[in-house]
Amino acid sequence: MARSRRPGLVVRVRAACLALYLSLSYAGTLSAAGQPVDVQALMQLLGRVERAEVAYQERVESGLIDTAIGTRGNLVYQAPDDIRRISDDGDGFALDGDRMQLIRGNQITDELVVSEIKPLAALVGALRATFAGDLAALQADYRLDYGVTEQAWTLDLAPRAIALSPLFQRIRILGDGATIETIEMLEANGDRRTLQMQLLAREPAGLE
Repeated sequence: MARSRRPGLVVRVRAACLALYLSLSYAGTLSAAGQPVDVQALMQLLGRVERAEVAYQERVESGLIDTAIGTRGNLVYQAPDDIRRISDDGDGFALDGDRMQLIRGNQITDELVVSEIKPLAALVGALRATFAGDLAALQADYRLDYGVTEQAWTLDLAPRAIALSPLFQRIRILGDGATIETIEMLEANGDRRTLQMQLLAREPAGLE
């Protein structure tokens, strides 16, 4: 007698196989220590972040002053391209598409069209593309150098355009998995800006 078919079991087995395949495909983009193996894998991982909120500390070191300048505040990224950064003093900016609102004392003081200011567009683009995991956008304006250890990954951005060279030499971004921890900018005049970030919340919550 022919054995009866069990369509429910077949569906569950297929679903389990698909889940296993997807998990193995994703695992293949990570090193044994859990860090992305290359810049493409890093961008895919960062691109999965829908929203992130961090507490930041910024440190500015300059040859013109003896003491580094430090500020603290919060930064919120909302995919695909919204960023709001406000210091504890109420100063900062809000990016919404191509518009940047400048904020002072928790009040909007000015509004800029980012694409009309090329140096600003390149800097904003680097920050936004990194958060969004947009590899093509980064490669359009920067030469990328990616390195990875067991504890962290490092992404160096060097400007392609000559027009940006008088502004800064390099942007270095450090992180762990899907978490961006430090953004460091070495300006052309030797000044250094370091933004250290501590993750407060992220969606999806289970993303490592």
